[in-house]
Amino acid sequence: MTKNSIAVTMRYDYFYNGKEVRNGIDFNLINWVYNLGYTPHLVPNDIRYFKIIKKNKFAGFILSGGNDINIKTTRVLLENKILKLSIKDKTPVLGICHGMQIMNRFEDGNLTRVSNHVQKYHKLCDNEFEYPNKVNSFHKYGIKRLGKNFEVIAYSNDNQIEAIKHRKHNWLGWMWHPERDKIFNKKLIKIAKNFFKKKKI
Repeated sequence: MTKNSIAVTMRYDYFYNGKEVRNGIDFNLINWVYNLGYTPHLVPNDIRYFKIIKKNKFAGFILSGGNDINIKTTRVLLENKILKLSIKDKTPVLGICHGMQIMNRFEDGNLTRVSNHVQKYHKLCDNEFEYPNKVNSFHKYGIKRLGKNFEVIAYSNDNQIEAIKHRKHNWLGWMWHPERDKIFNKKLIKIAKNFFKKKKI
């Protein structure tokens, strides 16, 4: 666990009518992190693990997608602690879907239910950061009130917020899943590489 690693949070996967709960991660997200030139370090949904996170210096954090936000879950508690740590250490954080929603909520934003954003593709508008023309959607909730100190850097063609960037912290949020493209998008790889190297994007 060195500066060549990125810590990645995991989702909850439920089996046997909720009687068994597992940590889950898409293999493609692991491969996507490798494509950035980093080694992924998977973070289990166990609040005790935060002691290990604090002891190590990561190149960045990825708050992964999956799961609706439930503020009482260990996952949300852990991701909030990671955000606080990133402010202290100035560590970059990329929020993917759920992860972007967590960052927005952390800064007093809120969500609203949206339609036609599950297993769809949308065109990006107001796109000044050389993002792809189209991105995927796998979410039931979108941003209603933008969190303080965030700026919107991309909207979908139906006027939903698709990408945000924090004005003070090294936080970037994407509502799409870069790992779910059949072929990893080279533009997103380049943007993410520069972000974790703390270059301007």
